[in-house]
Amino acid sequence: MGEFDRSSPWDGIDLASVGMTVPDPADGERAECRGWMRYAASAFRGQAYLYWAQLRAIGEFVDIAVATLSDLIESGRDERDLFDPYTVAVAEIGVLFAVPLHAARTLVGAAIAASERLPRTAGMLREGAIGQAMFDAVVHRSDIVDDPVVLAQIDTELAAALAEAGHISEKRASSIADLVVARHDPDAVRRRHEKAQKRKNVQCRDYGDGLAGVVVTADEIDARVAFAELEALAAGVCPNDPRTAGQRRSAAALARLRGLAFTCACDDAATCVATLSDEAVEKRTARVVVHAVCRKSTLDGENDEPGFLDGHGVIGADRLREIAGRTDTTVRDLDPDAPSALRESVGAPAPTAAARQPSDGYRPTATLEALVKSLFGECAIPGCERPAWNCELDHVEEFDALCPASGGPTCLCNLGPKCLRHHQLKTHLGATVPDDGWVDDQWIDADGVVWTSVTLRHGTTFQVRAPNQWLFSGTRGLRCPHEHEHEHERGPTHGTGSERGPGPGNGRAPRGGRRAATADKHAWRKAERARRRRERDRVRRRDGPPPF
Repeated sequence: MGEFDRSSPWDGIDLASVGMTVPDPADGERAECRGWMRYAASAFRGQAYLYWAQLRAIGEFVDIAVATLSDLIESGRDERDLFDPYTVAVAEIGVLFAVPLHAARTLVGAAIAASERLPRTAGMLREGAIGQAMFDAVVHRSDIVDDPVVLAQIDTELAAALAEAGHISEKRASSIADLVVARHDPDAVRRRHEKAQKRKNVQCRDYGDGLAGVVVTADEIDARVAFAELEALAAGVCPNDPRTAGQRRSAAALARLRGLAFTCACDDAATCVATLSDEAVEKRTARVVVHAVCRKSTLDGENDEPGFLDGHGVIGADRLREIAGRTDTTVRDLDPDAPSALRESVGAPAPTAAARQPSDGYRPTATLEALVKSLFGECAIPGCERPAWNCELDHVEEFDALCPASGGPTCLCNLGPKCLRHHQLKTHLGATVPDDGWVDDQWIDADGVVWTSVTLRHGTTFQVRAPNQWLFSGTRGLRCPHEHEHEHERGPTHGTGSERGPGPGNGRAPRGGRRAATADKHAWRKAERARRRRERDRVRRRDGPPPF
């Protein structure tokens, strides 16, 4: 017998041995900030390792506890005096961590997954390549698979895919897990969908402080269309409506549910310019579109390759065919093997002719826009889950309206979706001192994989591949003539690794007004991207392709 020891020796451990060194303020503000970011990243990897160690211990405990209780049953002990061995073990884990039953079951399930179901993926947790939330997410998305042979194949491919993906979010990892499961066990996807259908419901939940919620659970496509139509209705108020966007959506939903009129909340009806007539609302809702992307062969029933639903993620082939068969669905072909936007990538001497609109070199063709948004699926900044079709297409290297040949091209190698917030951050940070801004980059590697990166103000760089390119393997092997241009670019040679070269004028704001400052910022970013490409090429020759 012994009392549970709640003391902790962690505060006395020297963390410098695992790379967690407290930055020295004497090194300067930029270096100190970069040092603290590295410290936080090392702590994240440490948490991942400790979670793996926790799961290992839970797994060992459960194995021993279940075996011991099973031995008692087999020895003739009256089973009426015993609970199921697994149930007892889960209950004790709940007591150990003071968590409710469902949380204890989740921990034990994750422990079993780490030791038996997904050991290779758990190895990435042990190495700190993925975190606790990401591991739990992929465990949940693969728990429908029962066949041990298929599960081993899923584990191998899932670990490889997560390693290749770069710096991704938990949601993106879940999508990768869904894709791997769908490819190896389509029947499991069908079972999951059938099981999920039983969860459709309408519930009223109390949130306290005088608030409650009506939660409608429906098919993903119907829910997204309904939400978009609510936004279209709420958008009809005049600029003087004092409510937030969320408050307007709430009022619009209640009005629809109760059969009441949705009205503007401004205080001057005489000057109100709200457009809430049935005709105006119908005109806005007619523009509501939810995008789903898949192989044409999937729709034709030739295979069961999964697809992608904008704002939702990976969906199975059966569900795709159901959506395509709806009366309100329009199907348009986008050939993944040779779309007009990519013909420039096969060696054509005029690389951007098919990618941009003839009347406006800044605007991409509809084909290229659909391709870029399909390949990324969401905002290109790591961690942002804003759906791609709700983002703006950004020229990574800035487009030069006065001299298009001098700026970034309107091409797959230079276009990426960014949500309004991240687009504004990229555009306006460093407006006067370029070194204080973000530097993003985009390129197509030697294997035809589209990569994007962002370097934050303090010099930390994150790389991620276009997430859905792995989903649509027909888009692998892309080529772009602009990549050859990058090899001959010359920029500043100072700085190595993740460190950035100093901005123009040694950090001083350039003279000549806003236009000159913008031009100076763009020129510095272009040189910085060129320097990073040379560094990337050097690392690739030494270490192989990213992620490193």
